[in-house]
Amino acid sequence: MNEQGVDGEARVRWLLIAAAAVAIVTLGVVLRFGLLAPPELAAIDGATRPAHALAILSYRGGERGQCLDVIETDGTVREIRCMLDGIGPLLGWDERGILVVRFTSFGERLEVIDPVDGRIGETAPFDLREVDLQRWSTVVDVDRSGGTLTVRDEQREVLWSVTAPDSYWITASARHPITGDIAMLDAAGRMLVLREGEVAPRVWVAGLAQRYGEIVWQGTQLLAE
Repeated sequence: MNEQGVDGEARVRWLLIAAAAVAIVTLGVVLRFGLLAPPELAAIDGATRPAHALAILSYRGGERGQCLDVIETDGTVREIRCMLDGIGPLLGWDERGILVVRFTSFGERLEVIDPVDGRIGETAPFDLREVDLQRWSTVVDVDRSGGTLTVRDEQREVLWSVTAPDSYWITASARHPITGDIAMLDAAGRMLVLREGEVAPRVWVAGLAQRYGEIVWQGTQLLAE
């Protein structure tokens, strides 16, 4: 075979390799987000950084079970404690610590988890029926029309509207009781923060292991109190 034929075969081989690589990447994007990537958003900077930390309670699976993590104001994610099966919902985070309900054979108990070392502090009998479930549940409503995802508040006012694939969703949200900042966990594993007066959220943390879970801001009082 002449040199020209060898060069031609090499080019074809590289084109096939490149095409395969593109197909693999495209398949990954389609499987994860649909035909489009998640909405592009600006990152939080020094001027827009939240003033409070945020707790996430999510299921990891396997021996780790349910885990509690904290996002610090600088975006650092710390795993606080795992093997928290039988815990939930996440009810608040006050001066005592992160407040959760544990279901036991003796009934429901309120437990306080230290946000630094994960120690279980005080526990007390608790009636989950005392919780204002409307306040506990997510603070935003998400709907879509065609390729547009719209996020609304409790008064049905539009907070954010964006073009997004069908697989993209907001899976959890929480409003800070003082600042009004709304944290939103999205299906792309990003923690977003929408500040009052802004028309789009910013990305606080990307690449989270969690895509579903419960979230609560530091400074949130027990919802039954």
